This record gives sequence, structure tokens and C-alpha cells, in this order.
Amino acid sequence: MKHKRHGIYAPTAAALVLVLILSLTAMPGAMAADDVFVNGEVLPGGLTSTWALGSGGAAQLSDSDVYVMTADGIVRLGDGAAIPEGDPEHLEVSGTVALPYDKVRVALYYYDEADSIRNPTLDTANLENAVGSGYSFGYYDEEREFHALGHTDETKITMAMDRNVVVGGKTVGCYHILLPEKYTSFSEASAAASRYADGFPAYYNGEFRVLYGAWETSGEAQLALYASGGNGAVYTATNRCVVVTRTSDGRILFEFDCGSQRNLAVEPVGDNALTWFKGNRYFGGFEYIRRTGGQLTVINVVGIEEYVRGVLPYEMNNSWPAEALKTQAVCARTYAARHFDSLSAYQADLTNDTYSQVYWGYGDAASENTDAAVEATAGVYITYDGRLIDAMYCSSTGGATESSENVMYSSVPYLRGKVDPYEAAADSINANSSWTRTLTSSAIAGVVNGYGHSLSGIESITTELSPSGNVIAITFTDAAGASAVFEKSACYNLVTARLGLNSIHFEVRKTPGGFEFTGGGWGHSVGMSQYGAYAMADTYGFTYDQIINFYYTGVELNRGVY
Repeated sequence: MKHKRHGIYAPTAAALVLVLILSLTAMPGAMAADDVFVNGEVLPGGLTSTWALGSGGAAQLSDSDVYVMTADGIVRLGDGAAIPEGDPEHLEVSGTVALPYDKVRVALYYYDEADSIRNPTLDTANLENAVGSGYSFGYYDEEREFHALGHTDETKITMAMDRNVVVGGKTVGCYHILLPEKYTSFSEASAAASRYADGFPAYYNGEFRVLYGAWETSGEAQLALYASGGNGAVYTATNRCVVVTRTSDGRILFEFDCGSQRNLAVEPVGDNALTWFKGNRYFGGFEYIRRTGGQLTVINVVGIEEYVRGVLPYEMNNSWPAEALKTQAVCARTYAARHFDSLSAYQADLTNDTYSQVYWGYGDAASENTDAAVEATAGVYITYDGRLIDAMYCSSTGGATESSENVMYSSVPYLRGKVDPYEAAADSINANSSWTRTLTSSAIAGVVNGYGHSLSGIESITTELSPSGNVIAITFTDAAGASAVFEKSACYNLVTARLGLNSIHFEVRKTPGGFEFTGGGWGHSVGMSQYGAYAMADTYGFTYDQIINFYYTGVELNRGVY
């Protein structure tokens, strides 16, 4: 499948678009160990006398570096990282790993400020049965088990803050009349509420109560109380209260207020139920939390396999090879389980955006292919030393992954940077396999000086490469000789978030008035490359366990046990 001699890697011809193709072959033992053979002949002068031509231009070789053939020609790596020998070994699902829960809590609408990626908290949140017949009201306990308190046959309901909000074209007021009696069940409270035209049951701190009316001011509610004969008291709940209404006209069906101790949960009634919310269908149930006493945070509480069904088609194209889809499914499942309880500020494990994994419920992109990949790998997780790994992945790397400590955080043994000889085979479908960005010296200086420096303009830029060939340190120097150095995570954040480069796999060239950055890849370069997984499955025929074993160092596959 591949041939490697004297630091040069040559993939199969299908992966190359070269004017000159090097075919390096092992020769009889009588030959010198350092001889280099091209098309069966000894190369005079060794590598230093050689130029390789490709669609990206010409490159003179050195006997002190390591090179990789790509569709753009021959690429010199950083400090000489080893190129993998042989095919990745297979991994068997060999043991078990304990999970604390069998459901994940995904924040769908949760952010308290405007943001281009994160969905904001809401005044109201509608649900509609896609598959099902009404809803149960209740709460989730600490083990994420649902406890039903009551139900409705309504198929379209709206949850809202217990403040004056508009539902179904009508303002639903937050002042009610609370009757003095207490009840032992939802059904008893519902029967009592039915004696009033606008009565409804409520659950307050473990007790069932009955209220009626929905006025916008306490004065209006007081007048109504006097007119009714004075049975009860004007009441408005705490700033944690959530009200359930009928979407069509805003009629209150149920009210829930347990302060900060418990959150209102709503689950659809029926087997294999699906619920419409904000244009997407979701498995599982929903929680509604007024975390700060204001708008609603909406959480989807869903079985982990159903969650993966909603991630896979949005993190990887549903037409991609089955083994690539399986790889993504296992990574998404592992990433989710690794992050249980990680977002305590939102009372969630994950968000539904790129801050965690893209998750839009069971949407139109889901297909038989993606469902089959989830089913085929159901319950399989990646572990290291018996623990779930942080299964990081990105779109593409440009030819080399990176070690965790050079991008985001401390050194992690299974997130090791390595040369990726496979990803280039997917260049024809990867829009970010190569890219160029040009910036003026003044624009770069503005970014650098935003970190507390005072460079007067940028005269030179130098980079330090990791062993796998990625930029892990960058130095900016002005005409006066002053410089600013950014290393590791600071380098990654600067070049991607502030300079707008697609990855840390690039070279820099000075141009009149500025600098040109030329590179490949998209994302943080840590862990699995999605386009690399595509290439390993499609071009090289590797299975999902081999792909995982290549991108994550020293890992095992275990079955999750709850």
C-alpha cells in the first residue's frame, strides 16, 4: 500500500498529481544503506542533489528533513516526525467502561447575550408532536430519570416564563388567584381546576395547587378576587416559575415552580416519539430552566444513541463511506460521554453548536447510512488507560495532526501529533486542502498590538514548527527590532481567531506591503481529521477501528455500561 525509504513517503498513484513521480524501491543487500533509488537507479549525490516537481511548484530536497508527497507536490515536514510504518492495527471491542448516565443533556437555547453561534435564551418555547400523542409534565431526578406529574392531550404546547408574555396572539398574565386547598395528585387538582373557566393545576415545591385567571397586574387580579367573593389570594410565582400553555390561544394548562431545586421537564407521549422544536425534530424530552430568574434555557434530555443519530449527519456528510461514518459516530459518542456534567453553568453536558458538537436533532440530513453507522457501533467508546478519552476531531489538518499541549491545554498521551499520509487522498473534495490569505503589515501589527505589544509595523515573521510540521510558535518583528512571540495555545488562538487563518499548517512569505500565508486544513488539528477518515475509508479501505487507532495514540475500544 505504501513504500518508505530514506525519509520519503510516496502514497499510491491515485493520491498524486505530480509531473515527476518518485518510485523508491528496496534494492539488494549489497547496496549501501544510505543509497537512494529512483526508478531502480542509484540517485547520484543523494537527496541534496534532487528537486521534486509538482502542481505546487518545485522543492529542493535535503538529507536532514522528512518529506511527504501530496497532491500539491512534495512537502517538507517540521523537525522530522516519524511517518507511520505499515497499516494501522485493528482494535477489538475488548472490555467495558462505566458510564454515570444513559442520557445526555444538550443545551439548545442557552446563551444570555447575542452571539453569532450560540442560541439565546427564550421568552417562550413551542413544542409540537411529530410522532406522539400529547405530553407528560414532570421533572428529571439526579439520575436523569423522568418523574411524571401530569399530562395533556394537546399536541401543540408552549412553555413560557411566568411573566406577562404573548402566546397565540394573547398576553398571558402572571397574576393569578391561588385557591387555599392542597391536593395529592395532578388528577385531583385538574378536577378541581375544571370548575373554573380559566382554572389550571400547578405544582409548587412538592404540592399540587389550583389557580385560575391570568391578569397582567395585581390590581386587576384583586378586583377579580373581590368580584368572585374573595375565596383565595392574588398570587404570582417566583422568578423560577415556568408555565405550560396551549399554543393556539395561550390558555394555561399547568404551572411549575420548585425554585432552583427542580426544573420543569416535558416528554412526548408515545413510543419512538419525535417532537418539533424550532424547525427540527428531536428524540427525548425537554427541560426549561430560568437559570438567572429571566428567560428560558431549553435543554434536550435524550438517550445517548439518539443523540449520536442527531450529531453524525451534521458533523459528517451522510454519503461518505460507512467506515468513516462509523468512526465519526464513535468519536461523537465518546466526546459526549466524556463531557457529562461539564457545563454546570447551563445545567448541561453539551451545547448544540461548534462549542461542543453540532446537533440539530433528528433532521433532514439523517439517513439510512448515518443511522446504520450509529447502530453498527452502538455502545462503543474510545478509552485510554480504562477511561473515556476526549475524542477531539477537526475537519482537516493539511497533512499532520498536532499534540494537544501545542494547541489547547496540557499534554494528553492519546492526542499526539503525527504526520498524516492519508488525508491528501481526499483533497479533491476538500475545499480547504489548500488556502492562501494575504494581510497587510499594518493589519497584522494591529492584531499583535491588541495583546499588549507596541510594534510599529511588521518587517518579518518567523515560525517554529512542531515535529509533525505545524506552526506552534510565531514571532513578529518590526523595523526597530522589537518583537512579539506567541507560542502554543497563544499561537493557535492568534493565527486562527485573530488573523483568520484556517489552521496552523502554513508557511509565510513576505509580499510588498504585507505577508502571504499559504497552508492547508481547517480547524485545530488535534485528534481525528474528518477528511482523513474519509480518505482512509474510501481510498485505502481501512475500517473504523483502524482509523481510530491511527488518529488516537495507545487507545482501546470498550463497551459502555450504565
